[in-house]
Amino acid sequence: MIKILAFDLDGTLLNSNKQIDPRTKEAIGKAMKAGMHVVIASGRDKNGCRFVYEPLGLEKGENFLALVNGQIIYDFAKKEYDLDDVLLPEDGLKIQEICRKYGVEGIFCCGYDFYSYVSTMGRMKKAVKNTLFGKPVDYGLKAGAENRNFINLPYKENTFTQDINKVCLVHAPKFFEKNLENLKNDLHDYDVLLVGPGWLEIMPKGVSKASALDKIARRLGYTMNEVMAFGDAENDLVMLEKAGIGVAMGNAMEAAKEAADVVTKTNDENGIGVVIDSLLDGNEDLLREGII
Repeated sequence: MIKILAFDLDGTLLNSNKQIDPRTKEAIGKAMKAGMHVVIASGRDKNGCRFVYEPLGLEKGENFLALVNGQIIYDFAKKEYDLDDVLLPEDGLKIQEICRKYGVEGIFCCGYDFYSYVSTMGRMKKAVKNTLFGKPVDYGLKAGAENRNFINLPYKENTFTQDINKVCLVHAPKFFEKNLENLKNDLHDYDVLLVGPGWLEIMPKGVSKASALDKIARRLGYTMNEVMAFGDAENDLVMLEKAGIGVAMGNAMEAAKEAADVVTKTNDENGIGVVIDSLLDGNEDLLREGII
């Protein structure tokens, strides 16, 4: 029986306007009243999830955050963090070489500090896009906390003295369509995840939302078979495969749909609410068979 509901945020729990559909919020509330635990499983950090977990009331029960693609677990009931493996300074140097090789921007995420590693020309292009189209040069990473910093690095070898949680590579979608496999080959020591058309994330090997969910399930006395996970991108694949019921959104990448047991409606069509309502109506066996 499903006891834990795990949700990716962007492209999944959040609609195209970066909001939760009121029908989805209502369905999650019903699931929590029925005794289910909720996990937000996101590439974001805790402050980046605040606008979601506060309205859902996750702080009031045995609910969790699986942050930075599962690298950090936050237990609301105990108010405790659990940290998995991080990238080391030597990893940072290797990834900088890849950034220079492909001419791609690398954003090194170190706690609340984000370091942008990009050529002078790349930085000028970002400034032009900001002026003409209002696109933030920090990609919105500073949003949600006053003490976050977005720092430009000189385009030369830099050794980090802080732990690196993950590295984001940013470029045009066509660039990743052309170079994704080569990038994965060059970065074979890491988990390389395409989380959006123009956004690639590099994680320590074996650190994933699935590994975090497994820890959370065992902490609560359950197994992964009692987890229902919702996602849409490559950083959700293992979570969708390992969960008792993996649910891909209608707008998900094809790889996510293939990894899931069920494909629901899109994030703009209350896709999550549809599945939760079916679950609460007693249709768990049908959902395990891929039928909504």
